[in-house]
Amino acid sequence: MATGTGPGERAGADAPAHRELLDRALDDVLAPWKVHHGPLVILFSGGVDSGLLAWELRDRPSTALATIGLRDAPDLLAAEAAARPVGLPWSGTIVSEADLGAALRRMSEELAGLPVSRQSIFLALAVAIDRAPAGDLLCGQGADELFLGYGHFRGVPVDVAAARAAADLDRLLHDDWPRTVRIAGRLGRRVHAPFLEPGFVRAALGIPVVDRMPRPVPKAYWRAWARSRGVPAELADRPKRALQFGTGVDAWLRRTHAR
Repeated sequence: MATGTGPGERAGADAPAHRELLDRALDDVLAPWKVHHGPLVILFSGGVDSGLLAWELRDRPSTALATIGLRDAPDLLAAEAAARPVGLPWSGTIVSEADLGAALRRMSEELAGLPVSRQSIFLALAVAIDRAPAGDLLCGQGADELFLGYGHFRGVPVDVAAARAAADLDRLLHDDWPRTVRIAGRLGRRVHAPFLEPGFVRAALGIPVVDRMPRPVPKAYWRAWARSRGVPAELADRPKRALQFGTGVDAWLRRTHAR
């Protein structure tokens, strides 16, 4: 199916104004964290979403990057390399299958009734939150929904993409993110998503959907904007790999359910 633009939509319309609003929104949502006292940990995959947070907060004292994964998981290798140009301390934690099994039992109430594909997301988040060093936690949740990072946005008309993006964001705001916050609370931690702050969401949604389409790659607008903020290309252009896949959690959970 060919990708087209809807009535009244024109790629690049008012692009400088939209970028300026997005710049201002990011500065506003990160300003409190730049003066926040105490340790701050960014859940870091080495991709553009967590990479942008790391880049913007790289001069803040007591800020660190943390990654988890099964042995030889892609995220551990990617994050270690991606942390170097940021210049923040990074810790990579190898988790075992026994660790995942214990987390699965501990989070059984939150995961009950979810399909395996969604269980693996929250299980990976739970382990990442639990194993992160002490401090408040930041994550890059929201960028995929706001900037059309998922595979189901490819090759569809703009109106279809707009409807899917709205549904994705609604589920994130009313189900996935509250569940993530509850999981963190069960683990005695606090997790925050700057890209889900209302001011940032408004600025992102003000950009026409046609400009946020995956042309030629997922989150092309987001990646270009990150580069304009100074994010190194090796971070901004890194191919997307969802947390549950990059950590090896999804593959482990599917093996477990197949037994």
